[in-house]
Amino acid sequence: MYFEKNTRVVKKDSDCLVNPKLNEKSPIVEIFSAIVEGKDVTKYNKTVDKVMDKVKELAQKSMAGDFNAKAEFNTIQRYVIEPHLTKVIQLFNFMGTFKDIPYNEQPRVKTYKHESIRSNFQATHGDVPFAVTNWEEYPINTKTISSGYAVDYREVASGNLDKVSEGMEQVKVHMMNQAMNYVIYVLYSKIKNATGVKYYNENAGLTKTGVDDIIKKVRRFGRPALMGDYAVVSQLNDFAGFKADPTDTKAVLLSEAVMEEIRKTGLLTTYNGAPVVELPNEYDVNRLNGTGDNFETYLPEGLLFVVPQGQVAPLQIFRRGGLTSMTAQDIISGTEITRFDMEIGADVPDSRVHEIGLCVDSSLSVPTL
Repeated sequence: MYFEKNTRVVKKDSDCLVNPKLNEKSPIVEIFSAIVEGKDVTKYNKTVDKVMDKVKELAQKSMAGDFNAKAEFNTIQRYVIEPHLTKVIQLFNFMGTFKDIPYNEQPRVKTYKHESIRSNFQATHGDVPFAVTNWEEYPINTKTISSGYAVDYREVASGNLDKVSEGMEQVKVHMMNQAMNYVIYVLYSKIKNATGVKYYNENAGLTKTGVDDIIKKVRRFGRPALMGDYAVVSQLNDFAGFKADPTDTKAVLLSEAVMEEIRKTGLLTTYNGAPVVELPNEYDVNRLNGTGDNFETYLPEGLLFVVPQGQVAPLQIFRRGGLTSMTAQDIISGTEITRFDMEIGADVPDSRVHEIGLCVDSSLSVPTL
């Protein structure tokens, strides 16, 4: 089915006829992956030539307007990109509970809530109301994460895959960071806007008092981990010292072990018994910061999450339907665009927001969508 939008003709690859034998374990996928990633392909011998001949053939047919050929080429790329996204996305398991679900399934958050919390008071007729744990389930919406790049089929038909390699790498980076930003935004919004009990602290710069207080409160739900951008986790280095003279308000000393940790990685590995985890955060070279002297980062820099480990995680994250692809042609310029989509959903039940702590450095960036 064709449709036009903003002078583009778009066709989903799922609507096209693609070789049914093609899958993520096909030799063409393995060898194509090795080629675009710059790996040694000598072990594949003459099969490399056969794969390149097939890729050139698909490119030539695509130049002639064959949507089935475009869909097959996109499918090969999708099988190469998806394992990388899946591997990196497992970081979500450290922040919460991550699930892959089929496209025809609605993501549903399952959580518990306590009833009769004041169970230590005796009822008027002598019965004691004990606390009861009830499970509840509710559906959530997903957000479509998209990325793509312009494909020059003429260049591919000549055997040059340099631009394809660059485009696929950018898709991996962009989609993963978009997904992570969305999950962080959901978590940040739920904690900041929560009513009732919440462990939230915001200052222009992290304070030792604020961080220590939230760690103390969250620790009762399990040993916490501290997660955030380098700009916030590196501030913990200043909190790890001790005072040799309690009357000296300025002199703070660092132990030799702490100095060695900082010397090797620039960070502490633990702080107050909590593992310190730096969330990867790359520059988005397509965006400049407000002053124009540097690039913006993909993820916000000013959030330090305090997440308890070893329990049913309050944050639940879903990826629905895996990676999908499509082709669009700009009628005016004739440019061919390959686009990849991934659906992500995330939520923290209102009854469990208090189980995750958050320290915000308001002098740094916070998430937006």
